[in-house]
Amino acid sequence: MGAIPALTPLLTMEIEVERLHGIAGTPSGERQIYAVRGGRFEGARLRGRATGWGGDCVTRTANGSLLDVRLLLETEDGVPLHLAYQGRAGQRDGTAHIEIGGRFDAPAGHYGWLNDILVFGLGTPIDGGVRYELFHFA
Repeated sequence: MGAIPALTPLLTMEIEVERLHGIAGTPSGERQIYAVRGGRFEGARLRGRATGWGGDCVTRTANGSLLDVRLLLETEDGVPLHLAYQGRAGQRDGTAHIEIGGRFDAPAGHYGWLNDILVFGLGTPIDGGVRYELFHFA
């Protein structure tokens, strides 16, 4: 096996969500649908806001929750970015624990490099949403 790649910080993101619907009794578990209401992100190479478009589909299982999220972000210079990620949420040692992995779709140009990376993150629940620290392989 080769060298273990290092994780590089990409950005910190806070997303505000609002519960829209619950769907009980599905074969996968109980689903909760959340709307993204807004938020902010900031990193060394990009910063901006989470628009009011996006959704978070949470499937609660006996062992925790599965996340499936789509966000429309906009950089401070007006470039739209699509971020899709999946993950797991649960409790570890009595503390909320969220792990995600995903990818960006960005237009060619200044932010085109985002199309070539996978992102990994750790999340923490905050009042009205979630705060993420996102990383990528160096």
